[in-house]
This record gives sequence, structure tokens and C-alpha cells, in this order.
Amino acid sequence: MRLRHIEILLAIMRAGTISKAAEMLCISQPAMSKALAQTEHSLGFALFKRVHSRLVPTREAEILFAESHKLQSSIDSLRNLARNLACQPQGYLRVGCLPSLGVSLIPEAVQQFHFSHPEVSLRIQTRHTTELITALFTRDLDIGVAVEPPRSPGLTAIELGRTALVCVGPPEDASLESIGMEEVVTRNWISIGSVDPLGDFIRRELETLGLDGHIASIEAQTWYVARALAARGVGLTLIDELSARAGADRVSIRPVHPSRSIGVYALWRDGELEANVGKAFVDVLRVSVANMGGSAIP
Repeated sequence: MRLRHIEILLAIMRAGTISKAAEMLCISQPAMSKALAQTEHSLGFALFKRVHSRLVPTREAEILFAESHKLQSSIDSLRNLARNLACQPQGYLRVGCLPSLGVSLIPEAVQQFHFSHPEVSLRIQTRHTTELITALFTRDLDIGVAVEPPRSPGLTAIELGRTALVCVGPPEDASLESIGMEEVVTRNWISIGSVDPLGDFIRRELETLGLDGHIASIEAQTWYVARALAARGVGLTLIDELSARAGADRVSIRPVHPSRSIGVYALWRDGELEANVGKAFVDVLRVSVANMGGSAIP
């Protein structure tokens, strides 16, 4: 099946008639009818049938349309990329980040970067760590932003700064005093599991302190669910300070002792960070970590 066949199918499915589909593709109605016939001949089955003078898609056409629609979205993205590159050859940057950073660090960084580089077009995606690394290798991303990413040959990882591990509870728990990690895990502890780097980091720290035997009252798997539960007084959770300050619900945030922090990193393919645009964005990220309460690393 060729791209032209997909274009014909999508046009007729969306327009509903041969004549309207022809208008969409800027060709004549006879040319559209001929193109449909050639497409069906190439495929070996009918895509449409006439029912009471109406064009009705066959089951095969419905199945192909569902899959072709996904492909068309990818083609549209490719066209947009080509258009951006034509207008701004050095002004297009694709950034991927963890979902938690997508609602905390990245909005701050993008705001500052956009003010200083309004000519640069940004595309922001949220992905989990393994997906970020894969997207960097496949060149779907230029820069990835993650916490404590695993070492991957072929990727450069620069620590931008560190964010403290904190205890999040309901807003009425207004104490600013630090709280022991042992107290947290024995007071209706809401765990985020260990499937992501932050959760795995917390698990390792609890093991180091001999606290890994405590079972969480609730395992939420994601920081934003754990934070929302803590806001409602269900229990206490341990997350990084950037994420703790990012949610919509009011919460209390207390330092924990012994104090712990987790690194925030920028990732890119070895030797392939664009000298001006990419480096400038990484510099803004570093400043944004510090602005949001983290400790920046020069």
C-alpha cells in the first residue's frame, strides 16, 4: 500500500463523497474516481460500495482507516518539522522529560528560555526514563531530562542540580521541622513503588537505613497520586522537592532526616548537542533547578 493510496482513502473517508474528496486533493472528480479504482485494484479488495446512491466504506476500509489515521498524524508531524527546519534551520529543539518534571521543572525552564530565545520552536514530550533513552538513540529527541538515569553508552549525562527528598502531608500539618524517615514509613506511609528512578532511589535509601521492612499503607505508583492522597490526609509520602511543589493541591512539605537528595540530569547523544540552541536550553534548565529550590551544579 503506497502513501498515495492512503491519501485517497483518508480523503474519501473524511469527505464522504468522491466530489468533495476530489476538492480536498485539488483534482477533478473523474481523476479521483480513477485513483480510487487504481487503489482498490492494487489492494485486491473494494474499499467502498454504493448503497442507495451513497458511498459506504467496507469493513476493510474501516480497518485501514483506523491504522492510516495514525500514519497520517506522523506524516503531518514530519511536514511540520520540515516546515520549521525550512524557516529556522537552527531553531527547532525536541525535549523529552519525565511526567513529574513536565509539571514542575520544564514549565519554568520553557518560560525562561522562550523569553530569551523567542525564535526557537520547542516540542515538549513526557516519557518514562527507558522511553527517553530510546527516543534519544532513535533521534526522536534532542535532549532528555530525568532523575538519576542509568548510565547508557553513547549518551552524555550532565547533572544539572539536586533536589531534596521531602515529606509531603496534609496542609494542616504545618510544622517546618524535619521529620525522620523512620517516622514517615510508620505513619500511614504512601509509597510510590520502585518502578521509576525516584521510587528506586527511595527504596535504596530505606534499605541503607534498615527501614525496608516497613510495608506501605498505600502504594500509589506515581508521585502525583501519592501527593494528592497526602493532601487529603490519607498519609505521608516521600517525593522530591520539585515534584512536591508542583501539584495543584495544598500540602505541607517538610525536610527529612537524614537528609537525602536526588540528581536531575540532562541527556543527549554523545557529541550531538547543538552548540547554540541545545546548550542554551541546558543552561536555562540548570538555573531553573536552582530557582525551584534545588541546588544547581555549575
